Amino acid sequence: MIGDRLTKFKENIFKKKGIIDGFLVSNLNNLYYLSGFDGEGLALITKEENLLFTDSRYTEQAEKESPQFKIITDKPGKKNARIISINEILKKHKIKKLAFEGHDLSYSDYIKYKNNISAELIDGNNAIEQIRIVKDETEITKIKKACQIITETLKEVMEIIEPGLRELDIATELAYTMRKKGALGEAFESIVVSGERSSFPHGKPSEKTIREGELITIDTGANYQKYNSDMTRTFIIGKENKKQKEIYQIVFNAQKIAMESLKPGMKCNEVDKIARDIIKDKGYGDYFGHGLGHGVGLDIHESPRLSTNDKTIFLPGMIVTVEPGIYLPEIGGVRIEDTVLITEDGYEILTWFPKEMNI
Repeated sequence: MIGDRLTKFKENIFKKKGIIDGFLVSNLNNLYYLSGFDGEGLALITKEENLLFTDSRYTEQAEKESPQFKIITDKPGKKNARIISINEILKKHKIKKLAFEGHDLSYSDYIKYKNNISAELIDGNNAIEQIRIVKDETEITKIKKACQIITETLKEVMEIIEPGLRELDIATELAYTMRKKGALGEAFESIVVSGERSSFPHGKPSEKTIREGELITIDTGANYQKYNSDMTRTFIIGKENKKQKEIYQIVFNAQKIAMESLKPGMKCNEVDKIARDIIKDKGYGDYFGHGLGHGVGLDIHESPRLSTNDKTIFLPGMIVTVEPGIYLPEIGGVRIEDTVLITEDGYEILTWFPKEMNI
């Protein structure tokens, strides 16, 4: 699988002769994607060689995880040892134009490279992320497992939620339970907000206690073998009031209808508009301020974006979230989210936890 990814990457990067001679990979998720190495370092990929630069803490690991790369270990105690090694390779292969990950490399590191290497630095324009948009079978399998873990985790944790429990207690149980079920950890810090605080789309869990009759939103995800899942459910312990029921039903319908439109050939902004128009037509357009969803994979938020500005066309193998919401200050909010796989003729929901308002 790594070989296929490298071949595809090189075909994309080096297809225009003279534009780019080499590519410097510094983003650790991109490094893992192209090499299988799950440590600290960076890669230099040329037409002739794949090189992985790391330090002595990771040399043995890199050799085992990245057999298709030549491993170069930093010389201890030597200032700018890695940059010097990279520059030697650039001169050896007569690399004049070196692409780098402008979104990842810090300004200070950029200046170091610019002042100490012989090649011209060219922004790689998220080239690896664009390849990662469509998941291969290995990735899909891992994301499905991450979705299974978080679905089963929420099912188990829901059984202990009752009035008097703190938001922090729920968040702690989520983190513990998903690890018991095989997750490396949380995909992100779980969002657990209740009552008026449920109108905070990205509110952090607090010491507030859960009360009967208030909205509770849980947004959580698991990381399984580097790959993530993402799911949100909003519910109430006890009986809802008229306003709570109204906004819940609107969000439920918006998500359902938007997901039903998912298929190859549709554009991200078209699906976003479907959900946004439903919420807007009900008078709550001003209370749905974020995009409808995002890609999920090695990063919890990655391309494509289901938003008003992203015209990416859906292809089989893309995995995205669909998460409309309505957030009313001093009242509360509702968000419902699933991780979804785009298939050859439609979509598959990977987070299958029920969407029931009352527990």
